[in-house]
Amino acid sequence: MRRVRRIVFHAPSLGGGGAERVVVLIANELASRGHEVILFTWNAAGPNALLVSAQVQLVDLRLPIRGGGFGKLATLGGLWRSAKFLRAARPDAVYSAPEFANLLIAVALVMAGSSARFFPSFHAAASLPSERLGARLAVLMSRLVAYRATKAVAVSRGVGRDIAARGISLTKIAVIGNPVALPTSSEQISLDHVSALADMGNGPVIVSAGRLVAVKDHRTLLAAFAELRRHRPARLVIFGEGPLRAALIAYAAELDIQGSVLFPGYVNDPACCFAVADVFVLSSTSEGFGNVLVEAMAAGVPVVSTDAPHGPREILADGRFGLLVAVGDALALAAAIEATLDHPLSADCLKARAADYDIRTVGGLYEALLT
Repeated sequence: MRRVRRIVFHAPSLGGGGAERVVVLIANELASRGHEVILFTWNAAGPNALLVSAQVQLVDLRLPIRGGGFGKLATLGGLWRSAKFLRAARPDAVYSAPEFANLLIAVALVMAGSSARFFPSFHAAASLPSERLGARLAVLMSRLVAYRATKAVAVSRGVGRDIAARGISLTKIAVIGNPVALPTSSEQISLDHVSALADMGNGPVIVSAGRLVAVKDHRTLLAAFAELRRHRPARLVIFGEGPLRAALIAYAAELDIQGSVLFPGYVNDPACCFAVADVFVLSSTSEGFGNVLVEAMAAGVPVVSTDAPHGPREILADGRFGLLVAVGDALALAAAIEATLDHPLSADCLKARAADYDIRTVGGLYEALLT
């Protein structure tokens, strides 16, 4: 008989990030297995809040977010309140993400005198350089996370190598890919952007999804799409929001492809991204995992990806389930998109690979950490 555990999942916010989505999905899954699950956040506002199951207790400190963060004073206050919460909640286990949250929860557990098992998860390529004070502090204090962790969850083998190089023992690292809630319905989806696509003319639809930030490298995707348009008609849809939106729209105009590119904004349901897609493209310079690749394959959509460290190569099995191209190479990306349009893998093959990351399978691996 399964032993019921009291489990806390922590993400600082429930914004539209992939790590936050994973925290919610795993919390929901373990709650569905009969565990007492608390989702503890500093600010629960955001699109991923809509995904939280009624079986999960949501605790929200309601700290204000300014400029994408909480600020130094609010962070110190949040740390103290986190320790107070953990002392009162007395969980058997605590899961956290993303990386800076892992550090704060490690400190809070020590402050609370908690003996809970601790499972920090790492979602990004940790070897990338950063000049931000918070990132440097996280590196310097990662030994505390390593000391306090029962197991550290790395979302890919590459991320596992990164955190091992920073001091976490290999015996403490569990590599568990991110979960995907596989489609359960084939009902037609109503999409606001369908009419806009129709107005753009004919040709296959290339889709990408992700925050409009530098690491997603949508500039290279736009350049690749411009090259593709030299050979055949096509349309490009880039889902997501972010600080580079205006610059990307301007770059599309500079490339004279603005009439064939659509920026519909953020959508919370991945099915909306893939319902119109002939090919899905990930153009990132770095991806600890690459949730959207699995989500696209789960919808039966062929994929193309840059060989970004570290997830895409692992998900696509060295190119078996989708073409991989060098980061930042627009010509190679255009050629890979064209080749995939001409010779797509079957939907059944793609869905079978995506099933390896089904929420039930991945949830079982997370639950197994408790034993």
